[in-house]
Amino acid sequence: MDLLVDVLSQAGLQRRILTQRAFADSIALAFPCARSFGFHVVTQGTAFVHTPGLPQPIRLEKGDVAFMARGVDHIVSTDEAPPSHVISMGAEGPRMVDGSQEARLALASGAYQVWNDPVHPFFRELPPWYVLRARDVRHFDDLHMAIHLLSAEVGKRALGSQSVCNGLLDVIFTYIIRKIIESHHGEARTWAHAVSDTQIRSALEKMHEDYARPWTLDDLAKEVGLSRAGFAQKFRSAMGDTPFHYLATIRIQKAMELLSKTDDKLEAVAEAVGYKDAFSFSKAFKKLAGVSPRHFRSVDHAERGAAWRFRA
Repeated sequence: MDLLVDVLSQAGLQRRILTQRAFADSIALAFPCARSFGFHVVTQGTAFVHTPGLPQPIRLEKGDVAFMARGVDHIVSTDEAPPSHVISMGAEGPRMVDGSQEARLALASGAYQVWNDPVHPFFRELPPWYVLRARDVRHFDDLHMAIHLLSAEVGKRALGSQSVCNGLLDVIFTYIIRKIIESHHGEARTWAHAVSDTQIRSALEKMHEDYARPWTLDDLAKEVGLSRAGFAQKFRSAMGDTPFHYLATIRIQKAMELLSKTDDKLEAVAEAVGYKDAFSFSKAFKKLAGVSPRHFRSVDHAERGAAWRFRA
């Protein structure tokens, strides 16, 4: 069981490559990302990320990565001063297509979207912005190699170059998430800290693998080789939550996926995620998601064709 893959897939993660271009002149690109998160990798030159809420732009040098975990419209520019003119990320601009000129800025960007508001604690623990500096990545580290390969591909017209860039952006995305989780390992009462503990991680994997099972505290404690009281105390200390509230979180996150992807009746969805009836399921769903399952599904259906929403 890969916990990270399960958390992201249940939340309905979709990916879109935004841009992978090299510019010879000054440029300011607008990224309308209010409903998505993602990252930028500077593969040549210097870039400045202008975004609301920060006292000054984020300066990025070659090899630096800026990861945005809260949806916000922002601008990536070659100039530190606020740009007076911007172009849409999808608009054509001066592009380097060979090695005859030195690019002022070469950039690869990817956006990842979870259209709903996930209830899993992993998403709440992600920082609004996370900047990984090239100098902080060890030479020949896996992430360093991925960025190096991406730098070689951006702006190429080689056969299959776009597929290579797409794959590398997914790899970099995963490595960045790993780095963020690792940076939170020492923070008690977090999901990142909980997965660093072998026994608690094993309990989490068991719940993710079989979330519909009517787990008891004794069952979970036995699975990881702890006493009932010892497991409950250790789980709360590591996660800052109870095992049963976490189990409810997994169930409701899975229910969101089923409500979005299927036309199953509430009774069937409730049973699939471990609830005895639609009433108890609806009560638990509203407590965690803030809306009823019916309302959640109606909003999902209404927004399915919206221009901002990524599609599988």
